[in-house]
Amino acid sequence: MSVVETFHGYIANTTDSLLLYEACRRGLLPRVSRRLQEKERNCLVRSGSVFVFDEKESGIKRWTDGLVWSPSRILGNFLVYRELDRRASQGGKRIIDAKEQDRDESKNDSDEAEKVRERALVGSLTNSYKFKKNGLIKKSMSIVVDGVHQNLISYYDIEDVMAGRLRTPSNVPELAILEISPDFLHKQNFRIPLLIEPGGEVTGEQQQDLPSPPPSSSSSTSSGELIFLFRHAAKKEKKNAGWMGSPLPKNKKKKSRRRIPDHIVCYIPI
Repeated sequence: MSVVETFHGYIANTTDSLLLYEACRRGLLPRVSRRLQEKERNCLVRSGSVFVFDEKESGIKRWTDGLVWSPSRILGNFLVYRELDRRASQGGKRIIDAKEQDRDESKNDSDEAEKVRERALVGSLTNSYKFKKNGLIKKSMSIVVDGVHQNLISYYDIEDVMAGRLRTPSNVPELAILEISPDFLHKQNFRIPLLIEPGGEVTGEQQQDLPSPPPSSSSSTSSGELIFLFRHAAKKEKKNAGWMGSPLPKNKKKKSRRRIPDHIVCYIPI
């Protein structure tokens, strides 16, 4: 049986991954059923290719694609790898001379926004190794359902993503409307917890490196974890009563009063 990619596009976040897991569970998209052969790697491993496979179903314990990759780095709920120059891969880490560093700093100073966007695609894999020119980025995720690992492997070129050439599952109407099974949400060890509405709808995830602003109301929350917003009816403090109603010691005046907040936000990772 021939192997085809599960999806062609870009996996921007955890929600995109979960949509593909769900589509595969329903039989709407194909899972990889076996290891790729060499000739299949040459035509299938390209910018935009996304593969989903069940370890038990496919027999694949370790994904191989024939390319040379840097060590992995954590990027949100994913691991990312950057393709290395095969000819220079034996040399280890890249050494940057002073002139090249000055050029990079000058470029970064003039185009900080582009630098931030690129870092969101490659994480900390910027100048550390001898990367292949116009090489690929590999982005992977693994979750466990009923004791079996479900894996997702995606490939992309930085320029393709920044130019908007690759669509995301969230932007495909047929995928975006899918209700994600609780099996993919609960008991998963996500580093960046998901934001789930009371009805079970996944609405986002916490921004990595950026603080999430507090929600303005119980119905409108920013990205983040599973958030519950409780309204607290503050009671008037009793005379000669300490914090939370405990009595004050004799002959000791209360120095200050702590105000009970009107809203209490609880962040509960799932």
